[in-house]
This record gives sequence, structure tokens and C-alpha cells, in this order.
Amino acid sequence: MMMGILFPAIFLGLLVALAVVFFQRRESLDLTPRGLMRSYLYLASLAGIVTLAIGLGSLTNYGLASAFGTHVIYGGTPVPAMAPACAPGDPRCPGLSEEQQELQRRNAKEQTVRRQDEDLLRGITFTAFGLLVWGAHWAARRGLGSDEAGSGMRRAYFMLGTVTFGLVTVVMLPTGAYQALSAAVLPTSPFMYRQPADSLGGGLAALPIWLVFLRQLLADVRRSPAPA
Repeated sequence: MMMGILFPAIFLGLLVALAVVFFQRRESLDLTPRGLMRSYLYLASLAGIVTLAIGLGSLTNYGLASAFGTHVIYGGTPVPAMAPACAPGDPRCPGLSEEQQELQRRNAKEQTVRRQDEDLLRGITFTAFGLLVWGAHWAARRGLGSDEAGSGMRRAYFMLGTVTFGLVTVVMLPTGAYQALSAAVLPTSPFMYRQPADSLGGGLAALPIWLVFLRQLLADVRRSPAPA
């Protein structure tokens, strides 16, 4: 779910960032090879942070499922025990035999455990790759010189990150919290489908990233001189 929200948020944030760049003074638009390289480094840095956020969201879901139960994060419909159970091969009994019920329970549990293991593997892979990509391009940006701090792309980068992760947080965090509370608090019947709260991890992972981008954007705006 996180990736389905991230891409529209990135597109909207990119539009906002482009508006910030093109409505600034003309001399702030640097189309030299150095300026284009700086633009690439900022976009690649943001791609690394997006990858990192996906990994952290998966790790958060894994931890929440381990702490509060897999049914809270991954949902599903439990297979209730039917009484009396049917004898194997009895055509007069419309229900499930004990072996069939146990097989369904085992299959449902295995699917849930696999989803949790996939979150762990995805979280480790995406987090490591995101940190590597972001760190490499951050170091390359630092090597461009002292004028990097005053570039127009820097503010566009902060604006793009703030809009992107702000939208992800506002959408995913309340949705995931509602779904988790619904599964944990509201009464349910054995036949009722439990809606997964897998968006909660993505919202919790995006929240600190959003706050960091917002803080950097506000600090950059305060350092800029007021327009005449």
C-alpha cells in the first residue's frame, strides 16, 4: 500500500518543487553541467530516501506483528471450528472434516507467517539499499563545494521531500491506526474478515522523515533574505 501512495505523492511533490524553482529569480536556474549534475544528485538522494522509507515501513510492520499479533497487521478470516466435525468421506455432512479444518488453519497461518517474513526480508533489503544510495549521493553533493548550500535545487529538494512524505504520513498513519484499533478493540465474529493494518508501518516510518524535511525547509527559508 505504501508504494501505491508514494508514487502519486512524489508526482505531486515534484510539481510543487518545479514551481518553486521556476518562480524564483532567473539566476537561480543553473543549467550548466554542474547544475544539472547537482539536480541529478538531489533526485537520486530522494530516491534513496524513498527506498529507505519503504524498508523501514516493512520492518515496522514486522515488529508490530511480532508484538501485537499477526492478525492485527495482516488481517484475514479465521477458520472457526465446526461442531460436530464431519467424518471423512461422509456425503451427508455438508461441513468440513477435522482434517480439512486443520488444513485450512495451517494454510492460513503459513500465509500470514510468510507475509511477515517477506516484510522482514523486504525491510532489510530496501533499508540497506536506500542507505547506500542516499549516502553515496549525499557525499557527492558535499563534494560540489560551498555553493551547494545556496542552490535553488536545495530548496526544491526540501520542498519535494516535505510534500511527498507529508502526504504519505497524513494518508497512511490515520488509516493504519484506525485499522489496527478496529482489529484490536472492536468485537468480531469468527466468520468476519479482519482488515489488514499494513499501512500503519508505512505511516510510522514516513512521519520522522517528513518532520526532518520540514525542519530543514523551514531553516532554509529563515536563512534566505526577505524579498524586496
